[in-house]
Amino acid sequence: MERPSFKAISMIYILFVVYLLIFFVMDSHISVQNLLVGLSIPLSCIPLALPRANLYVVPVYSITLFLPLFLYLSNLDLVVAILLVVSSLGVPLSAGDLRRLVVVPFMAFLVMFGITYSVAGIILVSSGAYSWFPVLAGVPLFISPVMKLVQSKWNVVPGIALVFISQFLESGLNFLGLSLTSFLSISSISVILWGVLAFLVSVSFLALGFKRSIPLIFLGLSALVYLLGPTQLAFLPLEAGSVSIVNREESKELEVRAEGNKIVVKFRPRGTKTTLLVDSLPQKFSCNNSECISTIFTRPGSHEVKLCFAGECISQNIVTTQHVASTPIKIESMVNGNKLNIVVKVTGKVNSLEVSVNGEPVKLQENGREFTGEYLIPAPGKYVVEATASIRNNTISVSREVEVKSLNLEINLKVDQRWPDLIITAETIVDGSKSPVDKIRIRVNDEDLSFNNPEAGVYTATVTSLEGKTYEVVVEAQKGEITRVERRKVTISPPLLSSWDPKIWIGRTIYGYDVESILGIGGTSYVLLGRRENKKYAIKIANVSPSSSSSSTRLGISTFSDLSKESSKLQEISERSNDIVKLYGVYADVNTIREILEGKSFLYLTNPPAIVMELMTGGTAEDLVKKEAVFLSSNWPSVVRIIFMSTARALSVVHRENYVHLDVKPRNIFFSEPPGNTGGEVLNNLVNGKTAVKLGDLGSARRRGERITEYTAEYCPVDQVEDMLLGRGARPDMDVFALGATIYRLINGTSLNPPEVVREMDGAVDAFLRRGDFRANLDRARRAYSAVHSSLRLSRFHEVEGLVKKMTDPDPTRRPSIQEVLNELNAIK
Repeated sequence: MERPSFKAISMIYILFVVYLLIFFVMDSHISVQNLLVGLSIPLSCIPLALPRANLYVVPVYSITLFLPLFLYLSNLDLVVAILLVVSSLGVPLSAGDLRRLVVVPFMAFLVMFGITYSVAGIILVSSGAYSWFPVLAGVPLFISPVMKLVQSKWNVVPGIALVFISQFLESGLNFLGLSLTSFLSISSISVILWGVLAFLVSVSFLALGFKRSIPLIFLGLSALVYLLGPTQLAFLPLEAGSVSIVNREESKELEVRAEGNKIVVKFRPRGTKTTLLVDSLPQKFSCNNSECISTIFTRPGSHEVKLCFAGECISQNIVTTQHVASTPIKIESMVNGNKLNIVVKVTGKVNSLEVSVNGEPVKLQENGREFTGEYLIPAPGKYVVEATASIRNNTISVSREVEVKSLNLEINLKVDQRWPDLIITAETIVDGSKSPVDKIRIRVNDEDLSFNNPEAGVYTATVTSLEGKTYEVVVEAQKGEITRVERRKVTISPPLLSSWDPKIWIGRTIYGYDVESILGIGGTSYVLLGRRENKKYAIKIANVSPSSSSSSTRLGISTFSDLSKESSKLQEISERSNDIVKLYGVYADVNTIREILEGKSFLYLTNPPAIVMELMTGGTAEDLVKKEAVFLSSNWPSVVRIIFMSTARALSVVHRENYVHLDVKPRNIFFSEPPGNTGGEVLNNLVNGKTAVKLGDLGSARRRGERITEYTAEYCPVDQVEDMLLGRGARPDMDVFALGATIYRLINGTSLNPPEVVREMDGAVDAFLRRGDFRANLDRARRAYSAVHSSLRLSRFHEVEGLVKKMTDPDPTRRPSIQEVLNELNAIK
């Protein structure tokens, strides 16, 4: 919990005084004179309770005390009363916060006040209105605020003591209508004892460093007196405690000094809203952890500097003078190789001008108000350039010392294009050897770059996120007085999508995954190895400019749109089966893809259409077919049966969720770990669970009845291509056909759809895109496939031959459901 600020304590004091004052006035039945004497104490608490030192207690106490002067209608009384009011108000107004008082007006008002205060006291005492005690009580009270200026933690002690003296003087003869005897008898405990105890406690707290606690002690004591004794006595602790409310740090918060025609302001930040004003105009400033600074150029004269922290303001007056005019001659120099180039600029008409370097005259060329010359530098060292001019019958001489550390500076600039980065390397050669320079600046298209300094004389910088345009690289180096500039223009040409190298992703981050290597490159996608929080993942990035090979899956932009819409559902499906490769994220924004296809290669680098999947390190079923030691093994049919069952179970989950996979093929059947190099090893690893079989690439899946946008000719039925071209929806029997064709490939080692069927299906798509007759191609494909299907035979694993033949029937209505496939597989022993 934060300690209360002095400002907060001050507000509490003032509010409590006002509350007691209202209660006291409403409940008072004493005479007017005694009432005024009584009011002088609570009213004095208000100016005394302000944290900053001030003398407003002077008019508050004196005007209240001598208000009866206005009741006497003699001219002398009226004049004295008016002079008293004017002088008492003039004292605090001219004093300000007592640190920057205006001396002459302050002394004048102070003398006038002293005289009128004394005269007023004589008048009222002689008339019998008061005794001298209330008049004399004002003197220590007026002095007490000055104690707030003392730079010591003990400054409140004399202030409290002065208030005590004032209170006892005021109560010495008559206090609020009470005689001295009765007053002491009633309040001896309240006045004398609380004064001594509070004074001792205050000194103790000061010794312990708890300065903020002192006003709270008196505040609590005032409340206690108010509850237990007469209301008027509760003002006494408040008046004593009010002089202890002082923020001693305030005087250190603002430092102002004048330097010619500018004002330099320094102050300590508080962490609250801060406003700096000069002549009521806001000014800018800069801050570090310990200090804020502002430099303001002003006209000559007096200026007010005001610093406000959340409404609390400190002000100082400062006087600036006329800025001293600079010399009408200015020398500029630059070392260029072994030459010292000299430029002398003048601001007025010159009758004559002579320039010398180390006493040797330099020949000048005049160009308006500029004079240029060259001096041949014989060796490194210090040289004094002196210019002497006759201007308006006055001889003015200025000089400048130039230190030449070297005579030759060269920059070897190398710009290496590694799109989308531009690697800039600058080597600085000083007097024939690679050496560091005093200053170096590297810019690209007028923008400064931060650079590294891996070794002496070598500076490197990198520009990222480059677009396809021309960039100008400028390197400026300085060694002593020598300056060298090297420029190079580079035209950036981002790689074409058709010739994209996926290695460009290595070392970069895609959607929060750090790309480490390339796992595979297919006709329709790239598969990258990504890492996130020490876990590895497979990142499949769609090739937005796919190969036209007939063995590749044809993709369209709509594929990515559907992917982005169904990503959450597809992830959910992948979590429901251990036979499906887990899908962690689908990133496909059709607007981004459209811009990529329009040529914005940088978007393809940073935001490619991608699927993040479970990493399967064991390869695919297609890889096993190519291993003769596995494919020709007697254990191969058993391996195929396990693959068959696992894939069918995966499709069963997909179909139950009302989705169709649409891209079942050996290349999309993955192994979690390397299954082995022989048939027996593969079978053993699959049976004991060391290696798991999973169906992957859910990114191709569509809801049942949704449009089809892709196909793989070797494994899809002719009706799938026909439905895709005619805008019909996806059906589960298409997956059943593809699974049957996959099993055919795994057993026989060849594709079910022969080359002529694949060629006709691809031809139908090409004809459709050309708005040609695609139906003729489809008819030829159907006839060719029917002939193949009628003679379908499996070389091994004859138990499933009938099932595979039903699954790949040309008529989609005659194909079994995936559940029927599972039932028949389970029945096969």
